[in-house]
Amino acid sequence: MDSRTEIRVQFTDQELAGLTALAAGLRGVAESDLSEEDALVAAVEMALTRLIDDFEVPDPATRQQVQVARDDLRAHWIRGAAGI
Repeated sequence: MDSRTEIRVQFTDQELAGLTALAAGLRGVAESDLSEEDALVAAVEMALTRLIDDFEVPDPATRQQVQVARDDLRAHWIRGAAGI
């Protein structure tokens, strides 16, 4: 069963333009009709991956939390091939 939580997010014009551009770029790469919500999830996945691969999160428990969250996101991917 899919459970979702609704979150209201407010963006500046520049942030919205960036999110819209990310969605457009992902549509081209994934050759799929992806929404701005899909793009936001892909950006979260990419940020978690960067924390794991490119940065040394100093606290072991936090590092583990980041790893588990990224792996769980990928394991339960419901937004198609929107990963970056």
